[in-house]
Amino acid sequence: MLIDYSEILKTSGFSNQELSNRLGISIAKVELIENKQFYPNESLAQKIIQFSKQKVNLTPPVVADDFQFGQPIKLRRVIFSIIFIIFVSLLFTGFGYQPFWVFLLVLLIGLFVTLPSCFNDYWLINRDGLKINAFSSSSTTKLTQLLHIIPLTQRTISYQDIDHINVIYRTRPRTGPFDINPDILQLICTLKNNQELSINLNVSLEKNLLTLIRVFTYQGVDVYDQQRVLLALTKKENLFQKFNPKFS
Repeated sequence: MLIDYSEILKTSGFSNQELSNRLGISIAKVELIENKQFYPNESLAQKIIQFSKQKVNLTPPVVADDFQFGQPIKLRRVIFSIIFIIFVSLLFTGFGYQPFWVFLLVLLIGLFVTLPSCFNDYWLINRDGLKINAFSSSSTTKLTQLLHIIPLTQRTISYQDIDHINVIYRTRPRTGPFDINPDILQLICTLKNNQELSINLNVSLEKNLLTLIRVFTYQGVDVYDQQRVLLALTKKENLFQKFNPKFS
């Protein structure tokens, strides 16, 4: 659970100008905290809780080493996809009615088109920082990375190199209520050299996002949440219904 810094500031008895002076931040950032659109790093959080009328403990977040988020290669998903592609290939070729080379051609096309979509970049988070594992944007290269012919790109980033994190929820245009294309919940990591790295979170990680955000802030990273996604998760709201009210 994230600490409600907004309530602490609102009940502090100080004006936003006074809070700005005492905390050493801009009035705009004070307002973002009050609107629950900004979650401060550990250093700033320690200053804020001094205004709390109740005792607040900033306990270290508990997270497993190399906690994984993104869409890594999973053997079960790959096997299921291959079986599905074989079945579809047999269906298209009449279950042996067409020559074998036609079946083989359809199968190879299916593997080439489908398998690369089964996995994407993923991050591993631990007490030292982020380990980013990135696949090629080329389907051919991704297949060779799946077979370990070509290694995927790996990069380690320490928390000290991260300037801030943005939480973004992107809705997809829909043609009707039966359009099941999922929306995108995304973390955008901006480094101190202004480079941006992004990762898409699947739905199963929504419940772990609050813990991940706590890890980032505890490690000294500011988190921006202009859409108040984290507030919605704290209230256990359904993100799809929140951002797609006409389909709820």
